[in-house]
Formats: sequence, C-alpha cells, structure tokens
Amino acid sequence: MKKLAYGALALVLVVSCVGLAAAQTIDDIQLYDPLDGTPISAYLGTQVTVEGRIYVVKTTYNPGTHYILDDTGNGINFYLPSAPPLDYGDRVQVVGYVAVYGGELGISSDGGTYPDPVVSYLGSEAEPTPEEMTVDEVLSGVGAEDGYENIGKFGDVSGIITSVGGNSFYMRNVAETDTLFVYIDGDTGINLGAVAPGDEYRVISPIVVYNGGIQLKPRKQGDLIEGSGPVIDDIELDDWSPLSDESVTVTASITDDVLVTSATLHFRDDNGDSTGVFTPIIMTNTVGDTWSGTIPAPHTERQVDFYVAATDGDANVSTNPGDAPNGWYEFAIGFTSIYDVQYRDPSQELQGSDYYDRTVNLTGIVMVGTGDAGASSKFIMQDDAGAFNGILVYEGTAGNFLLAGDEVEVGGYIDEYYGLTEMAPHTPSAVEIISFSNDLYPYVRANTGALNDDTLDDGDDIEGEAYESVWVKTYAAAVTDTAGFDPYNSFKVMDVSTDTLVVDAIVDLVSYTPSPGDIVNVTGFMDYSYGTFELVPLQDEAIVWLESTTGAEDELHQLQPAGGFSRLAPNPFNPKTEIRFVLTRDNLTQLNVYNIRGEMVRTLASGMLESGEHIVHWDGNDFSGQRVSSGTYFARLRIGSEVMQVRKLMLVK
Repeated sequence: MKKLAYGALALVLVVSCVGLAAAQTIDDIQLYDPLDGTPISAYLGTQVTVEGRIYVVKTTYNPGTHYILDDTGNGINFYLPSAPPLDYGDRVQVVGYVAVYGGELGISSDGGTYPDPVVSYLGSEAEPTPEEMTVDEVLSGVGAEDGYENIGKFGDVSGIITSVGGNSFYMRNVAETDTLFVYIDGDTGINLGAVAPGDEYRVISPIVVYNGGIQLKPRKQGDLIEGSGPVIDDIELDDWSPLSDESVTVTASITDDVLVTSATLHFRDDNGDSTGVFTPIIMTNTVGDTWSGTIPAPHTERQVDFYVAATDGDANVSTNPGDAPNGWYEFAIGFTSIYDVQYRDPSQELQGSDYYDRTVNLTGIVMVGTGDAGASSKFIMQDDAGAFNGILVYEGTAGNFLLAGDEVEVGGYIDEYYGLTEMAPHTPSAVEIISFSNDLYPYVRANTGALNDDTLDDGDDIEGEAYESVWVKTYAAAVTDTAGFDPYNSFKVMDVSTDTLVVDAIVDLVSYTPSPGDIVNVTGFMDYSYGTFELVPLQDEAIVWLESTTGAEDELHQLQPAGGFSRLAPNPFNPKTEIRFVLTRDNLTQLNVYNIRGEMVRTLASGMLESGEHIVHWDGNDFSGQRVSSGTYFARLRIGSEVMQVRKLMLVK
C-alpha cells in the first residue's frame, strides 16, 4: 500500500550528527568471500564514518541509492531518500550502519533495523574519473586481488558485445571467453536500441554485486559508448514546457578522447504519428564540454522530437539516444488540462487515461507536497477543484522539494501505475516552480458510494476514477469494519450510499483509533492502490469524530547544498533577533516565521534574491504589527526547490 508522511510544517530534517562512529576506510568495509561473493565484512551491523565524492546520485536506480568514491579509488553505496540533492563530484561524509541489500554491502537503515545514515555536505569538487579496466580485470581482479575487491569502484570497461536481451547484455574481452553481465535499470531510461552482438563498447559504471554475481550497472545513456566515438551526455532544455511561439535551447555535455569537431541538433515537429524528416541545427561549443543549439519557434504540432549527434577528430560519429534517428527525445508544446488527461466516461470498460505514454505539459497548485504523497519522489497537484482535476506526479529523480501551495509547471509523460494515472517528469528541471504560498483548491464533498464506485454503467454517471488524486471530504459516515486493518492503521466507512470506502490513515501519524459504529468525517486525497480506491487523510484534524484531535509536530528537516542559514543571534532573544542566510546563486527565496502550531506569523523575505549573504531582523511582531507571546517559534528558509532549513527561535520576556 502507498504510505505517506506529513507534519505541521511539512519539512524534512537531516540531523547533523548521530553520535560517535569509528572512521574506517571504504576498503576496510568492502570485504566479500572470494569464492562466492558472500559479504564477510567485520563491520556489518556496526556504525562507521566514510568520506568520498558522489558518482551515482539518488534516483538513478531508485529514490535513495548513491555511490561515493574515496581518494584511493574505492567506493561504496549509501541509501538515503531524504538526502539533499547532491551532484556528481560533491564531497560528503556519511555516518551510518553497514548493511547488506541484494548481496552488496552498503550504508543504510536496512529496512528499519538501523537508523538512517547521516550525510554531511563538505563541498563541490571535480566528478570522479572512472578507472579503465578490462572485462577480465573486473571479474578476476588485478594482481593479487580478486574480483570482489572491485565492488563499489567506478569502472570504464571495454569489450565486445556477445548477446543482448531485454534490459541487459553480456560483453567480453577480445581474447577472452569469460563474459560480464551488464544490467540496465529501468529508472535510468537507457536505450539499448543501438547495442548489438559484435559491437565494441565502453561501459562506464559502478562495479556492483547482486546475489554473488559481479556486474556493471550504467547510470545514464552517456555511459554506453560505441567504439571510440564522442560521449554525449547530460542533455537538458532551458524550458521543458514551452508555448508554440517560444524557442527552446538544448544543451549537452560532449567529450572525446581525441577532439570533438562538431555537434548537430536534429529536430522535427510531430503531430503524434512519429513521421517526418529531422531538421539539423549546428550546435555551438559554449564553454568547456557544453554544446548548445536552439530549436526555433513557431512549433506547429503537439510536440517536438529531437536528438543530438557528434563527430570527433577521427570521424567517429555518436548519437544520443544511441539508436537515433529511430529513437529520439520529445517534449510537448503548450499546456493540457489535468481534466483532459484524467477524464474517462464511466461507461467505458477501460478507465486508464487517453493520454497514456504521451508527453504533455501540466500546470497547477501543489495540494500534497513532496514526500507527503508516499515517497520523496511524489507530489499531487490540481488545476481546479472537483472531479478529474487532480494528478499524482511521480518524479523518479526526486530532484525537487515542493510544498502545498506551490504553483508549478511540469513537462513529462502520462503513465499508469497499477491503474493509478501518474505524471512522470522528463528530468528534475522539467518541474518548474512559478510561485509560492498560493491558496489551495477547496475539497469536493462526495459520499462513499461515489468515491468507491467501480460498477461500470450502473446508471448513476459516477465512477471512482473521477476522484483519483483529488482533494475530497466525505459526508458523515459510519465506521463499518476494522478487522484485519489495524496493522495498517486503516478502516472502512460507509454513509447512506451503502458502499464502503477504505480510509488508509498513516501509521504513527493519525492518532484516531477506529471503532465500529463511530460517525466520522474524513478529508484527504483519493488514492488507487492495487485495485482499491482509498481515501488518505494526512493529519489528525482530517478525521473528525465527536471532537477534533490534534497531531504531534514532526521533526523539521534541513537541506544544505544551495545555501542556508549562517547565523541567528541573539537566541533566545528580546526584543529582536538578527537572521543571516547565504545564497550560492540568484534564487527564488522565502523566509517565514511560524509558531509552534505551524501557523505562519510573519514573512521576512520572499522573491528572487541575489547571491551572497542577506541580513533580516525579526522584532517579535506578527503580520498585523502585534507583539507575539513569548515561547518557541521557527524560522523556515526556503531556497528554490533545493534547500529547506528550519531553525528554532526562543522569544523571552
């Protein structure tokens, strides 16, 4: 079942320390049986401290796995979905417990056995350079080492493709027979269309182990390099959701072991039939390895298809994606309403979206913030109140931190996850924050029969699909069943419609204990989980029975890399305190003060601010100029979608 987390300020705290941990080298920790790869590390289950540079960022394979490489070339993974957005080359210190997942040692909570690791950002440095290795060296080791001593290292491995199947292939050295398995994780979006037996490839990848088998697991399309052609990577757009009269600039990182002599951007307008000739645009080497080209306006169809090609000094040509022009990237032109994406006539047997697997652009107000919709990679948005106007956005990269009230534009694809319609953004930058602190759309009232109606064409013109990911509130309903639901903090309710509805409350969040016969009102968003419509309340106040309950405040999370608080003094204070914060670049910034109930009492900064240190003062007055009472307050600093920090303030009199 999809579970959620929610707090009064909807924030996430990255703790700065977790006690003392023995500092060990990664090489000390990474120890496997050389015969079968069984982890035999002496540090398994103990707390350690390691340091290194990031070379796999979270959501490459899943919401939380990172890999770091230390200065000796040894690496290890750590799992932390709530980690701040980290980039290749960022140096971090990781404090946590050594655990095993899939047969590979790493630092993680191990499904709850150990606490989450703590990650401290130490600075931005150059991206680690992969170590050139042959297939034989990966599998058997170098010198006196064995192959398992390579686990966690960052490899640049060359070989001949021997077979390709589904999401994987095998490769070998020219003069050897042993083959190395290369696994393509679905979340990477890597296209294997150009990979064929007999091709010579370089694969850049962490060296990993899964159930005793050594393998490669490339991170992105640019990690697969055919022959010795240029490497085309990090393709981005300056606007993933343009209007028809707006040009779009495409950038890419292009490198080569000799010299990149030219690069070309190919594009075409596409009405959805995926036909037509691509038009070439010469790209310019703007700075370093970055090349840029602009797709001109106007755009005459619903979407634009494009790919990038590059040539090196030896006349080798590469494309991204690798099978272009048979494969390409695409983005939508203009905006589609969420209603159009979600609407299905209740008489239709198939209730999935007509826009399935189609690229679209959506805009709306975030109703349920990042993490509150079930994971650090999810949020829910609406562009109007009522049926068919909500959608869950699943951003596999988890590159944005959004709060309820944010206005956003999102470019991506419509997907169906076990019947739940979702929006999947192209990249983190395809989620653009337009403004903060907007009013939320009001809930729509509906009875349990409408919310859980899965009977097709039964004459009532109602179908539960209409309320998917919509903010709703029930009428008075009786609790009918708790049997078997208690371990999940869920229960069933029914009103005069005589149809029951599952209320999927959150463990350790909603304190209400259901009892058959209770009469309740429930407010939340509608989920569709494995064939069942469910109403998901996010806080205690969302379930009203006899009297309201109040929820405990969650811990407040801090995210660091793009700037943050530099000084708050005096604290405790009377009559005023000085708050200093730093921005590492020009950014949309907001600084608010909240009371202990999570109510905003004052805005101290809001808007686009320049990089550098900023100084503001709070005199203990609220919006109306009235002096607030003594006690605990929170200063919340928000910098774009990257930084969220909270600091406690004590006003004394």
